Amino acid sequence: MSSENPIDICVVGFGAIGTLYGWLLSRSGKARISAVCRSNYDTLKEYGVDVESALYGEEKSWRPYRGKSVSNQSHEAADRDYDFVVGCFKTIPDVATTPEILGPLLSRAKTFVLIQNGIGIERDLQAAVPSASVLSACAWIDCTLINNYRVLRHGDLDRLVVGFHEPLAQSYAQGGDVAKVAMKDAGNKALETFVHLLQSGGGAPTAAVSIVAERWRKNLWNSAFSTLATLSRADLFEIYEKSAWEINEPVAAGLMNEVIQVARAIGITEDLLPSTAPRDTIAFAQGSYSDSSKGKPFKPSMLVDLEAGRPMEVEGIIGAVVKQAKEVGVPVPRLETAYAALRLLQRRLIAARA
Repeated sequence: MSSENPIDICVVGFGAIGTLYGWLLSRSGKARISAVCRSNYDTLKEYGVDVESALYGEEKSWRPYRGKSVSNQSHEAADRDYDFVVGCFKTIPDVATTPEILGPLLSRAKTFVLIQNGIGIERDLQAAVPSASVLSACAWIDCTLINNYRVLRHGDLDRLVVGFHEPLAQSYAQGGDVAKVAMKDAGNKALETFVHLLQSGGGAPTAAVSIVAERWRKNLWNSAFSTLATLSRADLFEIYEKSAWEINEPVAAGLMNEVIQVARAIGITEDLLPSTAPRDTIAFAQGSYSDSSKGKPFKPSMLVDLEAGRPMEVEGIIGAVVKQAKEVGVPVPRLETAYAALRLLQRRLIAARA
């Protein structure tokens, strides 16, 4: 790595996704990665992680740049300023909000990147640090940590779409249009830098025309298949089994069409999120999961969390859509039913961990 003007990046949440993108960023030769992790802290500190990626290659015993800064508390990493703070932790605001998790890191960076699921996940962060640039990314990826977190296994799927969120009006109210333009310029420059770093590391991210629309597009899959799988305790192959799919298909399509209706009502146009997106999402999933002989049963992370007794990403995936639907007066009976059932499960999970 060149010693001239290194780019310091703190990745908060060093699970499979945080590890993979931290590794790709470090391979750019320009970024120095600090990590905030919990479950895999001891393993990462002692052994590093063996990366096994069908798409990007392999590396033995990779560690973030600052070995001593690999920590299990955000305040331990908040000993310096960063060019980027990247959040790869799950979005569970009913347990802890993003500002609460980042804590003192909020004052240590001017740019934040959220590689997470959900709708409106940027809002509380923008309110907490109005002057910061907030990017977010949608990841379609198949990766996992195995062997007590010592091995990162990644297949051949990695589609990462990154975009800049428009600043809140309160952020530039005093400075007017000049301040607004300056904030947008800073955000777009940060987006360009972040995408370039990943590309330099061998990744293939794309910059979104509208990251908000992309988040709603990603949420189509989660609102339908994560919901069906979790409420039925079924993997995707079971959902797509021929006789089951005859019943499940109209339910999945109905959930996704309600998401589209809310998206339209808040201003996401046909060119940004076409009405055919639910059909395309179903076709994509059917191609992957209609033949159980193709691979091991796949369970969405929401179901995995339920089975492990961990709180789930209910609010960002379903709750945020239901709440926005109420704000714009769009009826979403299917989503409301799913949300009510998931909230009951979520209350039990949270209570059990209290």
